[in-house]
Amino acid sequence: MTYLPRFTSHFSHIRFLLPLLAIMFVPATRIAATEEEETPYFGDWTSAHGDTLQITSDSIQVNEEKPVRYDDITEDSDGSFFVLQIKDQSESSYFQGKFLRLAFGKDPDRFTMSIYKTLPDALKKENEVKHTEWTAETDDDDSADE
Repeated sequence: MTYLPRFTSHFSHIRFLLPLLAIMFVPATRIAATEEEETPYFGDWTSAHGDTLQITSDSIQVNEEKPVRYDDITEDSDGSFFVLQIKDQSESSYFQGKFLRLAFGKDPDRFTMSIYKTLPDALKKENEVKHTEWTAETDDDDSADE
């Protein structure tokens, strides 16, 4: 019976420590999951014209052009569209405007990119400079090439 008090003493420390660890790690997990859910445009995409698009958390690259930095300036959106502002305007010849409006429909593997020169135009969907449909690259596409 001399081991029982020692065991319960250690158990009480563990009983305190487990909820503390849970409180510390659960918010980090939620933040990571929320960020990924809110940014469905991250990834590799292709257009019907054979162009490739890669979007990461801080840059966007078309084909073999130099990646350009952007800011997600999306405000009042229900998640169906996002507005990105190109920071390095002179770096890319593909983008003919500074504001990209990415619009998603029911299929999360497809979006439309509309390019505008001004933010008001992007928000009102007026004076579009360029319009491209993008489809997510899948592993099936890669294996078909091999």
